[in-house]
Formats: sequence, C-alpha cells, structure tokens
Amino acid sequence: MFVRVGQFLKGKNLVLALIAISLVFNFNVVADSNTPPTKPALIGVASGKTNTTYTFTALATDPDEGQIKYAFSFGDNTDLVFSDFLTSGTAYTVSHSWDSPGLYTVKVNVKDKQNFFSDTAEATVLINAKFVGFLGYIIDSDNDGTYDQFYSNNTGEIVNIERFDIYLIDIDNDGVYDYRYNTSDGDIQNLKVVETTEEDTESKSDYGFWIPLMFFSIVLVIVAMLLLLTFRFRRKIETADKPTTDFSVLHEEKKPVEEKTFYVNELKDEFKDLVVEKELEDIEKYI
Repeated sequence: MFVRVGQFLKGKNLVLALIAISLVFNFNVVADSNTPPTKPALIGVASGKTNTTYTFTALATDPDEGQIKYAFSFGDNTDLVFSDFLTSGTAYTVSHSWDSPGLYTVKVNVKDKQNFFSDTAEATVLINAKFVGFLGYIIDSDNDGTYDQFYSNNTGEIVNIERFDIYLIDIDNDGVYDYRYNTSDGDIQNLKVVETTEEDTESKSDYGFWIPLMFFSIVLVIVAMLLLLTFRFRRKIETADKPTTDFSVLHEEKKPVEEKTFYVNELKDEFKDLVVEKELEDIEKYI
C-alpha cells in the first residue's frame, strides 16, 4: 500500500497533492481567524396602517473587510428578504406592508462569505395599534379610526373593548373592567384602585356628616337641661320672695283698728302693683 502511495506522489501528482494540502491549511487558518459582521443598525417606522408600504434600512460592517449579505424578516407569514453580497459598510433598504392589524417584529441579521452571522437587530411595529403602557396594546381592527380590541400582555388574548374617547379595558377577560385608558394624554387609571378610593371617601363622608350632627345634638341637650334648671331655680326664688295674699289671716288676728289701718296702708303700698282695687276693698272688709 505504501508503495502505491509513493508511486502516486511522483511527478505531477506530488505537486497537486501539495497544492491541495496548502488550500485546506489556508482555509482553516482563514476560518479560525475570521470575525463575524457587526450587529446591524436598523432604521424604520414604529407604527403605521394596514396596506401601506414602509421602508426599513440596515447597516453593518465586517471587521475583516469581507462582503456581507443582509436577511430581513417582518413577523408575518411573508418570505425572508435577502440582499446580494455587498461591500462592508454598505446600507441596504427594503420595503414592506402588512395586511392585518397588530404588533410585528422586524428582524435583520448579516452574514459574511464564511457564513459567520452577526447578532440580530429587532424593531417592533404597531399596525393599526397603540401601546397601553405595560398592559398591552389596543387595536383598530377595521381601520375606521376607532380602537375596538385590546391585546392583553397578561393573558396573551385579544378581547373587545368599549368604543369611547376613554377606553375601558378588561385585561383578564373576566367581564369586569380593570383599567381606563385615555388616548389623548396616555393616562392609565386603575379602576379597582378608584373604586376602593371612592368607597373610602364615601365612608369618610358619612363619618364627616354624622359626627358633627351627634356633637351638635349633645350640646343642644346640655343647653336645654341648663335652661330648665335655671328656670326652675328662678321660679323657686320668686315663689319664696312673693308676699302672702291669704286675707283670712288678717281677720283672725283681730288687731286694734290703728294697727289694722296701718297694716292696710302698708299692704297698699306693697301690693299696689300686684293687687287690683277690688281686692283692696275686700281687704278692708276684714279689718
């Protein structure tokens, strides 16, 4: 066997064998020292409408100054778009349109002639849709300018929403609205927090009404009791100070005429504001 190999390597065959070994060796050296292309920069729209064409441009370089080839995908069922091999640092632009509303991811990567691939660059595009913060995005499914569906990041489902200027969103599809979203200013309001706050406010409002009313009632009762006690006390004093008008006592005492006359005159002076004239005549009869 070794004899046959030695005979084959004689003359031209030896030269061809040496060339083949050299090419294999050089290829391995080049492959081992090759550097992948850089991650491409991707420029394009972030939102748009259905059946409208938009352009996306990618730019990458090859550190080895080799040629590069771009590959684009658009997040739908369309085929990949490839460029030819281009000089390192040459930008490449593609056009694309979407026929259904939703959220799409545009991806592009680059390879060199040694089949070394770059990292993938990505960009999200909202078609007839708008982000609602971290909750998901709303969708205009019929392209009439009004959002009528909502994609929930929480469940991964698409649900219908109310068509108001301010949208009511049920993120977990349980039949109860969870958030209110205002498209004009981007404000997101948690309805459950609002309901809880309103309940607390109503509870505080009830307390705020009844506590002053109870306090006023207690004060009113205390004032009424003080007035009643004052009235009774004054009535008692007036009764104690009022002179007696029991005229029978005058008759029983049988005092001398002078004393009685003196006493009548004194009574007249004392009772001139309290006793009428007829009563004074009655007093004189007893004398």
